[in-house]
Amino acid sequence: MLVMKFGGSILKDSSDILEVSEYLAENVNEERIVAVVSAMKGVTDDLLMLGGLAASGKESKVMEILSKIRDRHLGICEELELNCDNVKEELRKLERVLLGITYTGEITPRLMDFISSLGENLSGEILTELLNKKKIKARFFTGGEAGIITDDFHGEANPLLMATKTYVRKKLLPIIDSMLPIVAGFSGVSQEGKITTLGRGGSDLTAVLLGSSLESREVWLWTDVDGLLTADPKIVRDARVIKQASYQEAIELAHFGAKNMHPRFLEPAITTNTPVRIRNFYNKRCQGTLISRRSVIEENVVKAVELMRNVSILTVKGTGMIGRPGTSAKLFSLLGENMLNILMISQSISESDISIVLSKKEVGKARALVETKLLGPIFREVLLDRNCAVVAAIGSGMRGTPGVAARVFRAISSKGINVKMISQGSSETNISFVVADEDGEEAVRLVHKEFNLRRNQHTDKC
Repeated sequence: MLVMKFGGSILKDSSDILEVSEYLAENVNEERIVAVVSAMKGVTDDLLMLGGLAASGKESKVMEILSKIRDRHLGICEELELNCDNVKEELRKLERVLLGITYTGEITPRLMDFISSLGENLSGEILTELLNKKKIKARFFTGGEAGIITDDFHGEANPLLMATKTYVRKKLLPIIDSMLPIVAGFSGVSQEGKITTLGRGGSDLTAVLLGSSLESREVWLWTDVDGLLTADPKIVRDARVIKQASYQEAIELAHFGAKNMHPRFLEPAITTNTPVRIRNFYNKRCQGTLISRRSVIEENVVKAVELMRNVSILTVKGTGMIGRPGTSAKLFSLLGENMLNILMISQSISESDISIVLSKKEVGKARALVETKLLGPIFREVLLDRNCAVVAAIGSGMRGTPGVAARVFRAISSKGINVKMISQGSSETNISFVVADEDGEEAVRLVHKEFNLRRNQHTDKC
């Protein structure tokens, strides 16, 4: 059995939905399939915008955007010669909810989840009706109807793995031999039965949850790129596809925004050792990137070089920190209580300073909190370096291999690039360092070249 997710990047119009339906129709008789669908490209953004506009009481603007969403989906139904009664009902529900919010001027996280989850329902209902028209027996499920159970943290809900496995197997296993389940990505339900969403990129997580629960042989994430790459192709033109990556390597890449993956999408796969494959729907001859427990240690110990921009360094100094237990805890607790996410940490062995990396949009708030709450006998000074970028060399082959860091820093020093901060975890799968923002792209190219990660035009098929 395979679980296949079809992302929004390949669901732009009626021709895309038709192509997906034809692919499923060709393959459903060869192997049992569960299909997960994302909202059509751009629809989730429109739905999130609608919620904010409705809460602001901007009824005319709400109706304008709602009309655009309605015309787009019903236009596809017309082009594909479908009745789409279920799509019309979903659109009516959306309109009623939005008008209610417009009149009250209030929106809750729970209502926002309800609104933003409807994009997947719309595309899923269209695909299901089209398959049935083609005499492929299919049935549509919302995430909750398929058995995905989460906590009640609306907007970024956490799946409850054991409960989800139980309910997914109960809902889908009895029917999978007789029909093709089409499941809406991105959403689930809380234990109280309220609709929740899994965060942006949540359809990947939906697919892996289903694949893990149903013990599928692989989960295929269909998108518009050939797989995980050794670098951003906008920075390195000859970046190549990584044929195989470990779960840990893929998690590191997801953290740096590779393929816009959900940062936790591999958690269910790790518990059941379920392989996940990222493939390009427009280049099916390419097998993409296989993510599994084992990593193939290739000739190059570094597999990818990634860049994170728009970050800043906040440094707290003070001789009173030396030898005093709990000083780091005070800093991290203060930032955590105020929902500020720390991306990277470095502390000198003298314990006289701690440097942390935060997003540029959050660092001002962090500085104000430290200056207001912590400055005194222990924390004496706060320094800020705003325009920075994080470069990361990633690869399981670095573990236990001497000289990798030396090669990384020798490569960037050859062009006079200054390193502001360095961090490496004990797993040795990631060496991260901070440079000035204007040096970030060049640093990526230098490290990429040092480890010979470029694509071979004669042998690489994708």
